[in-house]
Amino acid sequence: MSPRAEHRRAVLRTQLRALGSHHIQVTERAAHPSAELAEQRESRSAQYATERLRGSVWEHVPLALSAYRGTLLVGGTLGRTGISANALTYLSLAVAALAGLAAASGSLVTAALLVVASGALDLFDGVVARATGTTSRWGALLDSTVDRLSDGLPLLGLVVFYADDGWLVTVPGLAILGAFTVSYVRARAEALGAVLPPLFMRRAERVVLLTVSLFAGVVPCEEGRLQGPLTLLGVAVLAASSFIGVISALRSARHALGAPAPQSRAHSD
Repeated sequence: MSPRAEHRRAVLRTQLRALGSHHIQVTERAAHPSAELAEQRESRSAQYATERLRGSVWEHVPLALSAYRGTLLVGGTLGRTGISANALTYLSLAVAALAGLAAASGSLVTAALLVVASGALDLFDGVVARATGTTSRWGALLDSTVDRLSDGLPLLGLVVFYADDGWLVTVPGLAILGAFTVSYVRARAEALGAVLPPLFMRRAERVVLLTVSLFAGVVPCEEGRLQGPLTLLGVAVLAASSFIGVISALRSARHALGAPAPQSRAHSD
């Protein structure tokens, strides 16, 4: 056999081996597409959970990260049913209003369960928006506005509940002011360009503390005619913690905003 023919046979064998290797790789990918897709979804969900919890006290809590990643699966399922993110936002507001009515009537356990349900709906609206590709600035504004109302409605119900107890009615009133103020300070500071470190008493912490306080109302306690004394105590802790959060946010914002502004911002109003 001539050297030229031998060379051609060698080239042909190399090409056949390369083609066979490529075929095996394609076959393997075709045999395991679900595994690759699952791995990609897992990576995206982990990244999204980390981004969403960044700047909160839950940022470095593995259980919180795992729980938030689990909501992505539920959110994707909800998105496929056709329900919109805005519908979930409005529904969370309606449930928060029911929580306020339950608290006003003294049904504290029912109010606690409704607060949890409202918080879950608020959590899923953003997940559904992302899963369905319907995120928007209007949706973000609507969500933030409803969050403030959902913060206040259950506490407003407690104002009615304690209306006959004299000055004690100021405790849930102060909790309302504290919740609104800590949210305003953070939002305004970030709008001015401040990057705040992780701080406590964001909405998730307030929802947890309010829920625990409402559940505590069923614990029997001999305090004369005062109903739900442990609930009132928990709400007082919520109010105090919120104002501590306000002070902490203001101090952090003062430090962040004290740095020289970039040239593009230095001359803006």
